[in-house]
Amino acid sequence: MEVTYPIVRKTYQAAEIEIDPGEVLRYLGYKKDLVTAEDISQVEAFIPEARAAIKPAACWGRFAVQLHPKNKITFPYGEVISKDLSRNLAGCSEIFLFAATIGLEYDRLVQRARISSMAKASFLNAIGAASVENVCDQLNEELRQLAAGEGKSLRPRYSAGYGDYTLENQRGIFDLLTPSKYIGLALKDNLIMVPEKSVTAVIGIEIKE
Repeated sequence: MEVTYPIVRKTYQAAEIEIDPGEVLRYLGYKKDLVTAEDISQVEAFIPEARAAIKPAACWGRFAVQLHPKNKITFPYGEVISKDLSRNLAGCSEIFLFAATIGLEYDRLVQRARISSMAKASFLNAIGAASVENVCDQLNEELRQLAAGEGKSLRPRYSAGYGDYTLENQRGIFDLLTPSKYIGLALKDNLIMVPEKSVTAVIGIEIKE
């Protein structure tokens, strides 16, 4: 299978990224019904500094996939055995692959915070996680609208490392998207992404019934 669509780069303004204090607290392990106004205020105090370091960007591509018996999937980067992803992509012959990040400057902000306050670093880490998820949500909606214009819909996005779709698949995703070229996102030998506050995902494209 050959790539028939170009890789598309997308940038966002930091001001466009929604940072929900409740979501940040969820990343920190707070139970929703126990969150106080003081907890919310504590998160909000860190948001301006965090937002100043956010440099949101993403890239995506569209690729053909083939589903086979016994949970085998043929991606452009090779064959994968995954019951979970096969179920997620049921009925799909195409996918979107994307990579999103909030940039290396944010990693540096968290690293500096660790020197003076691990508590602050924890809050910034959670704010970063919520921020990159919001970048993913915004891109996901743009791709949903693109697909809807073709009379198609999207399956829920699915990332390597979830279920039995192993983290090793990051190598194939990076080979296809080359996100270092488009958004400065690299993959280390241990499969950790740099910048750390980054996400890759697969989204199935299906024809509406």
